[in-house]
Amino acid sequence: MTLIVEDGSGVSGAESYAAVAVIDAYWTNRPQLAGSAVWAGAGATFKEGAAREATAFLDALYGPFYRGQRAGYVQGLMFPRTNALDDAGYPLPALPNILVDACCELSARAISGPLAVDSDIDGVIKRKRETIGPITEETEYADGAGRFSRYGALDGMLASVLNGQQPGSASGSGWNWR
Repeated sequence: MTLIVEDGSGVSGAESYAAVAVIDAYWTNRPQLAGSAVWAGAGATFKEGAAREATAFLDALYGPFYRGQRAGYVQGLMFPRTNALDDAGYPLPALPNILVDACCELSARAISGPLAVDSDIDGVIKRKRETIGPITEETEYADGAGRFSRYGALDGMLASVLNGQQPGSASGSGWNWR
């Protein structure tokens, strides 16, 4: 199946922020990193699947925190955006290069395994209190408990397209992405 790539126009059915050829070039320019060898050793089908996985991960974890609003209803991904301004007040491009780079970065990692892993929520309970009558039940989970892996390079890489809220924060408290 051919990979459908977002080009900044709001492609219906888009599956990736980066074409395989773009990801190939990204990793060719970084031969010193382990991801380069992993990406180079993968076949075309695996590369397309990894690009889809990377994009899905980006939109699932960071999508709610992208600046602005989706540009259209039929677009396949969370970008392009409208009313999306950087810290200096300049409009973000329809498809920021840093989003493409983040997709490239995660694509090599997706070759080796899933980017978002299932977690046993019982294993991360910090405190649990149950009272049967008249019902109390409190459960406090360990900090960082969740089903998404975090990749340190991405927060800084994506800072200018993110709105300053912290993923996983119910209160929407501000967070410095940089």
